Amino acid sequence: MSKRTPGLPQRPRGFWPTPREAVVPLIPYLPPRARYGEPCAGDGALIRHLRDLWPAGRCVWASDLEPQGPGIETMAVADIKAADDVDLWLTNVPWPVTGGKGDPALSIIKHLIGIAPAWVLLPWDFAANGYFGRLIGQCSDIVPIGRVSWLGNGTPGKDNAAWYRFDAQNRFPAVVRARS
Repeated sequence: MSKRTPGLPQRPRGFWPTPREAVVPLIPYLPPRARYGEPCAGDGALIRHLRDLWPAGRCVWASDLEPQGPGIETMAVADIKAADDVDLWLTNVPWPVTGGKGDPALSIIKHLIGIAPAWVLLPWDFAANGYFGRLIGQCSDIVPIGRVSWLGNGTPGKDNAAWYRFDAQNRFPAVVRARS
C-alpha cells in the first residue's frame, strides 16, 4: 500500500478495501444522478459507501479480477469491452508498483476512459510522476483527501491520497478541488 511503511502486511494483489473516510470528500463532485461501474470492486466496500453517501447514484457494474464479496462478477478490467449502461467509473484501482512505470493503475485508467469517464482513487503524488504525463490531458479534476486509515483502526496511513477524474474527451487542464 505505501512506499513509506515497508512493515505493512502484504495483501494479495495489493487488496485494500476503500475506507469510508476516503469517499466522503468526493461526494460533492459527483453528478446528481449517475449509473456507475466499479471494475476493481474487491469486497464491495466502495459500493457500500457510495450507496450510503450518494443515494442518487446507482451501481450497475461490479467486477474484480478476484472478487472478495457477493454480487461482484469475476472479470479483468482489460476484458471490459463496453458498458453502455455506465455513465462513469468509480474505483480504487491497484496503485502503481515500484518500477512499474505507473502500472497497474495507468493501464487500467487508460482502458476505462476509452469506455466512460472515471473517478479513480490514487496516491496524491501520482500527479508528480513522469508517467502522469501520459494522462494529464485527460485529467479534469483532482480532489485531495489527505491520509486515511487503510487498516480500519483509526490510524492514518503514511501516504496522502486523492481522487482523480479522467475523461478521454477532456479538453481543459486539471483543477485541484479544495477539500471541504
